[in-house]
Amino acid sequence: MACTGCSDRLGPVTGAASETRLQPSSLPVAALPSHPSGQEVGRIDDLLDEGWRGLRFPRDLEARFLNDTAAERIRRLLLNSVFVAAAFNLFLVSDYLMVPDQFDLALRLRLLVFTPLLFAVIIVLARLNLPRVREGMAAVSGMAAALISAGLCVLSTDVLAPAYLVSLTSILTFASGVARMRFRPALGLDVSVVLFCLVSAWLMRERAPAALLIPVVMTVVATAVFTLYASYTMEKDERRNWLMRLREHLLLDELASANEDLDRVSRSDMLTGVANRRHVDEFLAQVWERARMDGTEVSVMMIDVDHFKAYNDRYGHPEGDACLRDVATTLKRRLRRPTDLVGRFGGEEFIAVLTDTPLSTAQAAAERVRKGVEGLNRLHSASSTHAIVTVSVGVACMRPSAPHATPAQLISAADEALYQAKHLGRNRVFAFGTAD
Repeated sequence: MACTGCSDRLGPVTGAASETRLQPSSLPVAALPSHPSGQEVGRIDDLLDEGWRGLRFPRDLEARFLNDTAAERIRRLLLNSVFVAAAFNLFLVSDYLMVPDQFDLALRLRLLVFTPLLFAVIIVLARLNLPRVREGMAAVSGMAAALISAGLCVLSTDVLAPAYLVSLTSILTFASGVARMRFRPALGLDVSVVLFCLVSAWLMRERAPAALLIPVVMTVVATAVFTLYASYTMEKDERRNWLMRLREHLLLDELASANEDLDRVSRSDMLTGVANRRHVDEFLAQVWERARMDGTEVSVMMIDVDHFKAYNDRYGHPEGDACLRDVATTLKRRLRRPTDLVGRFGGEEFIAVLTDTPLSTAQAAAERVRKGVEGLNRLHSASSTHAIVTVSVGVACMRPSAPHATPAQLISAADEALYQAKHLGRNRVFAFGTAD
């Protein structure tokens, strides 16, 4: 069957074609987006090489670091709260042995005051997205535990009470080695514990020999220094490892994005931004197989710019390139169905593959394309038939499930239809269809 100048009585073209989701972005090479992750990698490299001050990243990275490590810190906080409660209350045994006269007070402070408050604070902090508050309250909990231990020693009149001050070291080692408290809250905790120890030793100076108090104080101070250094190095290592993981993640993202860009370029025509011949062939093979199984039809539209060589000779190649880009843009605007594909077939020839589209619908879509290019009103004084740029369109339709039907036959039929459209005077649509 044949059609010349099909009317628009069909209204909006339900078979209009556009770029499919299988088609890459239609950006030419020069328009490919840059990757901001590359700048981030450079900044991370600078931090890894030059370090960072005060165990703090720049504001945006610091916020990301706290957010990324929040889940692990909350998990550790909840787990440590159980250990803290158990260990702190196990010291009741030591209380009974070292400060027996204050055992009742120790029992009330440890079991009835500190432990319930500890769990209440932990539950509240775990629900808050406030990393610094969580870390600070963990340090405050340690200070409270230290204050209770030091207070029991000061209030006791037992001869072993001064030596019991050494129990403060357990709080310091737990905070650094088990809880892995970060440096700043650890600094506050260590300074507080040392002050508690010094004040307690001063208050007990009348009833304890210096030969006992001085070694106890020195032990607590040394433990504070060592554990503080451990907190500093552990946090620094944690931050460095996080930076390296982030750098690796960004590099992988950048590599994936670059591969996507390369794939897009390999599938796109650099001049017009539509699909190139390779992508058209791959796409047609896929939709052909799908239509063969579904029993649906596939239509192909071949579009050729009329007298394009004369246009190039008259206006020059740069203007000819601009003309092809305008035609490609018109095709993409007029053929808008997301399951179809528009591509450049070669030179001034374009192709559209329309999935699940009968011939009548494809004809109407082709007529819309023809009118769209004609509506550009692009001057073509070298044309022997028209004074503006026009296109001839050949349309063919096949059912892949039909005997002996192939994609090559479909393209050949569309090409033959294009030849007939040009032979009949150009700026027109001609269609071929094959029955089952």
